[in-house]
Amino acid sequence: MEKGNKKLQDEAYGEKTSDVWREGYVGTYASDKSRGVYRFMVNLNNGRMTEPELLYEAHNAKWVSLAGDMLAFPTERQNRAGTCFASLTDKGASFVGEILEEKDTPCFILQEGAFAYTANYHDGTVMIYHMGQEGPEAAGRIENGEEAGCHQIMLHGPYVMVPCLTQHRIRLFDRTDGFRSCGAVRFPDGSGPRHGVFNASHTLLYVVSEWSNELFIFEVKEDTFLLRQQLTILPEDTQSGRRKQAASAAAVRLTEDERFLYISIRGLNLLAVVDVGGSSAAVLQHVPCGGDHPRDFVLTEDERFLLVANRFSGEVVSLERDRMSGRIIGIRSRISMPEGVALAIRQGSESMKEEM
Repeated sequence: MEKGNKKLQDEAYGEKTSDVWREGYVGTYASDKSRGVYRFMVNLNNGRMTEPELLYEAHNAKWVSLAGDMLAFPTERQNRAGTCFASLTDKGASFVGEILEEKDTPCFILQEGAFAYTANYHDGTVMIYHMGQEGPEAAGRIENGEEAGCHQIMLHGPYVMVPCLTQHRIRLFDRTDGFRSCGAVRFPDGSGPRHGVFNASHTLLYVVSEWSNELFIFEVKEDTFLLRQQLTILPEDTQSGRRKQAASAAAVRLTEDERFLYISIRGLNLLAVVDVGGSSAAVLQHVPCGGDHPRDFVLTEDERFLLVANRFSGEVVSLERDRMSGRIIGIRSRISMPEGVALAIRQGSESMKEEM
């Protein structure tokens, strides 16, 4: 580690500046350069980040879910795959438990209360776990068909919603009735719905499609989803030809004020900024992601910075955004992180937020 970054690292982990530093976590694909879940620090004042350190060794920990002090991430061992749970401590992370009941590692994990939900792209399954006094235990299993492309879990009232990319639909299951199948939101053939996000009141749902690179906006009332707008997220000069074929949308995030959406586009190495604050959505900006193959990204708690994991170039990049206009201003920091694909940031306490 270079002297400058070592000094930054010491400063980040010191009590003196803890009010402006937050811990970030990176999930990684297995490789000879990546060994599991990594930890780094990000400064809320300037977007600077410290070089990552291995927090927890796990093979193919390609997603990371954070709820309070509990981390959940995929793992595989001895030809068995599943999910590992670890509790964050002052010194790192301590093992809580793991369940290895899947053929392939899940690509997405969502924690809510004492439950965790995992989506498995290849197995086509959703696993439901309950955290008991003696660790996690299986509480349910939803079958969607092998290679269904399950890529996310969303919770909406009593429903578990599962985007099934290869089936061009989001399936609904009633978690109050034994996870009974109770309908689907259908998309055009060839679209490939990948990730979605609700507004706070769950009256609007925004879904990004991986294959057609579109944003679908639905008006929502209980289990009724009415398509309000369908919008391409690609720049005009890439809406045909080779560049369109290379484009592959990934993650989507909505700002707390519900005015702006951010979408990562692999192949083009872009982030799309979409203004959703008016009567109809419009793409406001396309900006380079600062690397190659942007996967997941997160906003800091004050939403001044956006951190993106660029898998192929092996780095995490900190981008500053203008909170009024929504536009990305520029790169403020970058750190080396081979095979980084998923990100989470540990939020500060309420007292820390008040001091900032």
